[in-house]
Amino acid sequence: MSVVSIDRLRLNKQLAFERNLLRELTFTEVQNDVSKRFQRFFHSFQVYESAIKEEAVEQAMEAYLLGAEASQFILMGEGIEDIQKRYEAELGTIALDFFDYLEYWQQASGINGWFVVKAEKSCEEFVDTWWKIGLERGERRRRLKLD
Repeated sequence: MSVVSIDRLRLNKQLAFERNLLRELTFTEVQNDVSKRFQRFFHSFQVYESAIKEEAVEQAMEAYLLGAEASQFILMGEGIEDIQKRYEAELGTIALDFFDYLEYWQQASGINGWFVVKAEKSCEEFVDTWWKIGLERGERRRRLKLD
């Protein structure tokens, strides 16, 4: 009989939870949201398809999993506003990093018409939306004890 550390068990449980949660997330669902929010900022279809779309999906998944992680606090009785304040810094970092990435590609494509304020707001709303979706789905999985 071997001894397994509690940290390893927690990590395995977290990975299983995230894996099962990601199965609920459809790629089409994320892609449609990405296209709706960000394709208008990039006139070059090639730049959008090759660089922006993939990174946006990655950022959506990051926010989604962060929201799912935060869902544990709902079960402890915390309000959504309190939970959102707890994750405000991380969500802000994700949104800002993604905005910086978009700004780089906008400058690299050399096309004017970049609406900085609208793009920054879109990034914040995008991250917030996927965080809330993850929060909702994570809470449901936890309540139903699916993991």
